[in-house]
Amino acid sequence: MSIILPSGSTATTSHTDREAAIAGPGAGADWSINPEYKPLENAFNEHHDVAATSEAIQQMLAGGTPNWVKWPHEYKAYAKECFAAEKENSDRMAAQYKWNDQEMLTNEAARKVNPVSTIEFIKKLKTNGIKCTVMDNGLKGTLGLWCVPPNRTDKLRYVCFIQVPAMYEWSILRLDDHGIPSGEKFRGWRTVAVQLVEKEIITEQQCHQIFGVPSPNTISARYFRSLWEKRNGRRYEDEDERGLSD
Repeated sequence: MSIILPSGSTATTSHTDREAAIAGPGAGADWSINPEYKPLENAFNEHHDVAATSEAIQQMLAGGTPNWVKWPHEYKAYAKECFAAEKENSDRMAAQYKWNDQEMLTNEAARKVNPVSTIEFIKKLKTNGIKCTVMDNGLKGTLGLWCVPPNRTDKLRYVCFIQVPAMYEWSILRLDDHGIPSGEKFRGWRTVAVQLVEKEIITEQQCHQIFGVPSPNTISARYFRSLWEKRNGRRYEDEDERGLSD
């Protein structure tokens, strides 16, 4: 059988198509839940065991309305108090993992000084005879710094990651929710300078010549401490730390 369409073209319907049209839109559907194919007054009741739910609620309320239903605000306040107590206890336990100088290492106002663009930093290295390059390291906002070690021409050595597009002079420490050090929030170019010394790309003397010597104070204390540890091959302990270990 052919049907003439408005555009003049024709469409052919098969025997199967005619049967589907006669059967209606519900043909082929699973109507085992509603075999008579009649409108449902409450579809939820047809698929949900209302009696079982009602029984469960009656059992829950057998002893009267629970206090958490009567006074929800009081229970919310109690939950907040418990959370605060647990947080205080966790912070107390975490205190032993804190650094003595972390307050200074997180002082952004004091550490975000003397910014240098990453391009200028790399130029400074190359101007001072350090063969280096940067590569993507997969960490957003950073690049990997690679340098050729002294007296070598056939090998690149990974130094550390550097911040892009610029770096302040001093790195900023990141703290977790309990105030425990958790990596760097921002990398400073002094940290990269120390890494160049530790990876033996430059000497401590070259480091001072290239980057200058910072004023000795609480901000620069860890910088000088890192250089001292590299120079002496052991961990530095101040008088307070030495007293704790004795």
